[in-house]
Amino acid sequence: MKVSPSVDRIDGTMANAYTFSVAGKVVLVDTGTKGSGKKIISYFRSQGTKPDIVLITHYHPDHIGGLREISDAFSPIIYMPDREVDVATGKAKITPAPSFMSKFVARVMRIDPVRSVEPVTSLSLDGVEVIETPGHTPGSTSYFLKEDNVLFVGDAVVNSKGNLTINKGFTLDMDRARQSRQLILDHESNIILSGHGAPFRKNA
Repeated sequence: MKVSPSVDRIDGTMANAYTFSVAGKVVLVDTGTKGSGKKIISYFRSQGTKPDIVLITHYHPDHIGGLREISDAFSPIIYMPDREVDVATGKAKITPAPSFMSKFVARVMRIDPVRSVEPVTSLSLDGVEVIETPGHTPGSTSYFLKEDNVLFVGDAVVNSKGNLTINKGFTLDMDRARQSRQLILDHESNIILSGHGAPFRKNA
């Protein structure tokens, strides 16, 4: 699905995964659940291309579940929030939110670790700005694609019936999440792309 001139949303993934090209690189934002990996791989192969870079917004399994398969298939450079790198490499576990469902998901949904993950503070990619939006998870991170005026926010906020809301059941720190939501609302971007729900357009 075409979201903006440069951005596509890959269909069929449980959590939204997006791709765009910038500075001569093909970028994938988030990788869906473990079952989404094959769909994302099929998408890129159908396009005759591959991701050079993967940007992860946060460590929940519906956003990094497909990471191992995509890493094995394409060997991209993977960037994650600094505080969450150890989860992707299997050295640490997710810190769940207080809700029963969050604790259940953290216990049941497994993540296949990947060997090589870079901290997002080391990312240098012309046209992409890294913005810290913690609260949903300790290191929740958003990415601003300047050319298209698009902000990828993961689950820092979700588009619920035309409103940018916080998923309280899976959010670790509500105070910080509210601050991040306000930062997103105040940001210069026009299109907000969440991990769940339709694109949110501020000027719509």
